[in-house]
Amino acid sequence: MSCNAIVTGASRGIGLEAARALASRGCDELLVARDRAGLEEASRELSSKYGVKAIPRPADMTSRESEAIVDEARSLLGDIDVAFVSYGNPPCEPCEPADASWDDWQYAASMYLVFPARLLGRLARVNGRKATVILVSSFSSRSPMWPTGVSDVVRAGLPAMAKLFSRAYPGSLRVIVLELGSFRTPGAERLIGELARREGVSAEDYWSRVASMSPLRRLGRPEELRELIAWLAFSPEYLTGVTVLFDGATLQSL
Repeated sequence: MSCNAIVTGASRGIGLEAARALASRGCDELLVARDRAGLEEASRELSSKYGVKAIPRPADMTSRESEAIVDEARSLLGDIDVAFVSYGNPPCEPCEPADASWDDWQYAASMYLVFPARLLGRLARVNGRKATVILVSSFSSRSPMWPTGVSDVVRAGLPAMAKLFSRAYPGSLRVIVLELGSFRTPGAERLIGELARREGVSAEDYWSRVASMSPLRRLGRPEELRELIAWLAFSPEYLTGVTVLFDGATLQSL
């Protein structure tokens, strides 16, 4: 299979696992993140292991420069088949919502809503084929928690965005929101480490507490995530405008 993909947040964590999943399906990729060194390392890994093009493109998704990503990807790779939109947490997190500043909320809105909306809009207008776009969110966006409340509240708008763009541009876009449970990524390590420090417990004890939130009594595994992403990217066209919850039944509400 041959395809062209954009992967954001691709230097580590969820984004890097997505890049691996898509590369395993033969996708050439534009890898986007702020961390140039991390992107270059990811590019070398993907090119060597999977024999695909993996082009690093350092960019800040909270700035207007990120609006050029779709055009750059099409120039370098051709029309886009898949876009996987992943991102880190706002710098303030873990933080109480009352302590989040104006800039914290603006940062989150730019990264979680404005950037995906502009990427979707550009794909709808200029891409020469129908693209599948997967927007990453969290199970906690359905029931916000104070340590990640800023990102939870803002990302709660992603299902509406997926529904809007899927219905407005059915010939150009297929949009899916992927709400994830707990995975041991570098970003999550930082978050859990800080929460553990504040409570005076070890990070491992805190991770055990997180794992116990799922009836499976464990965290999500990278290989499970890669398997799901690879399937979603090439799943049936009728699966569109939807939210997929992948959290090991952590969320107790319907």
